[in-house]
Amino acid sequence: MTSEITREACHHPIQRNPPRLALLFTLLLLACLLGLAQAKELSPDAERTMTVGGAHGQPAYSLRISASGAQGRVEVQDASGSPVQSLTCSLLRDEAQPTGPELEAVRQQFVLNFKSEDLNFDGYADLKGPCEFGAKWGRYCVWLFDPKRHMFVTDYLAQQMELLYNLEADPKRRLIIAYSIGPTDPLMDEYRIENAGDNRPYWPRLIPVDSCFVANSSLPQAAFLTQYDQGRPVIKHRTFEAQTDCLGGCDCVRRVVDR
Repeated sequence: MTSEITREACHHPIQRNPPRLALLFTLLLLACLLGLAQAKELSPDAERTMTVGGAHGQPAYSLRISASGAQGRVEVQDASGSPVQSLTCSLLRDEAQPTGPELEAVRQQFVLNFKSEDLNFDGYADLKGPCEFGAKWGRYCVWLFDPKRHMFVTDYLAQQMELLYNLEADPKRRLIIAYSIGPTDPLMDEYRIENAGDNRPYWPRLIPVDSCFVANSSLPQAAFLTQYDQGRPVIKHRTFEAQTDCLGGCDCVRRVVDR
């Protein structure tokens, strides 16, 4: 609260009572510095708690989410407060020598943007936490809930999801989405989940369905749609002089290339 108030005051110069301007400016400057110092002291190694589960026969769990050094951590407790699991996530795993500010930023992202959602469409809450990010992208540590063992696991399907940028789940179409953030040259990939069955007795996996790309940084623009027929890519494209409002959504790209 202090940092928000003082930051707002820093952006509103005093225009009244000119004789007191120097004194008020000095007081406001000190308040700004104090507020920013307090905010900086509170920012590293933050933590928060959240509750997941409690539906579709899944027990409710309490999660304590924290981060320190180059590691994110999730302590899982049952309804009685007893420990169930301790999950860890390597932050900036692809950076050989991350800097202190980079680690502090990704620690904050891991704690603040840690989410629970059903990523594999089985009716159970799964977990994802940012492990690295940029201005327009992010990658996640992923844990899928195993209802047989009542545990969160990083299996083969979760490992595939961890490779995707800006991972999202589309429960209506039961698709997993990866995308780049436009508006320049947006790209979107769509995957379906192939679960174990009679013809596939083991692990589930991601199967690509569509990949949509709009090259709009210069004219003529072009829309590309890659569809996978039994694993073989079939590419359709269309060039056009006028700008399109497609920002990578596959439905829009399909309409453009099929004109």
